[in-house]
Amino acid sequence: MTRLAAVLLFLSAVAWSQTQTQTQTKTQTQASRTVPGVLEKGASEWGAFVGGGTGFGKRSGTQFAFVGGRWGRVLTAEHGPGWLRGNFEYKIAVFPFVAFLQPPVNSYGVEFKPVNLAWNFRGNRRVKPYVELGGGLLLTTHDIPVNTNNVNFSPQGGAGFHFFTAARRAITLETFYKHVSNAGLERRNAGINAALQLTLGYTWFH
Repeated sequence: MTRLAAVLLFLSAVAWSQTQTQTQTKTQTQASRTVPGVLEKGASEWGAFVGGGTGFGKRSGTQFAFVGGRWGRVLTAEHGPGWLRGNFEYKIAVFPFVAFLQPPVNSYGVEFKPVNLAWNFRGNRRVKPYVELGGGLLLTTHDIPVNTNNVNFSPQGGAGFHFFTAARRAITLETFYKHVSNAGLERRNAGINAALQLTLGYTWFH
């Protein structure tokens, strides 16, 4: 009887050990699939950034700089095949300070972008690329360009990367093509027809 009890105790210990191992393996597998900061449906994004850029072509003498913040919400689950797989996100961006360095007079102002639509690619554990289209309203102290209007619109499109440094934290790098125009509010509408901007920021996901 003693030997039987010992055998049963040993078998129970082995069974318990295997159960624990399977549970840990399952937990580790689920954790590996749950990428820290992954952009899932319903997730929110908060970010702060700085950046700058330059016009080119006939506006190559115009440079600009800005600071801002943004909020976003992932609207869909993942869709699409292969490397295109991802989801849609809606973002709002606010620029409390924008500087346009242009001859003969510099101009400063604020910018609000209420509509920004991004497609977040699945990427990998540490890097999440995305593409984005958006636009907003730009108000400045002087005309942009000079002798046109100080109220302008700013459609743009580009791409970026979230480089995750911790769970739900990332350094975000973006590059965009930007257009600045008063859209006919003023008869003189030379605009900045071509401008390239780079943005560096830090992003929190919730």
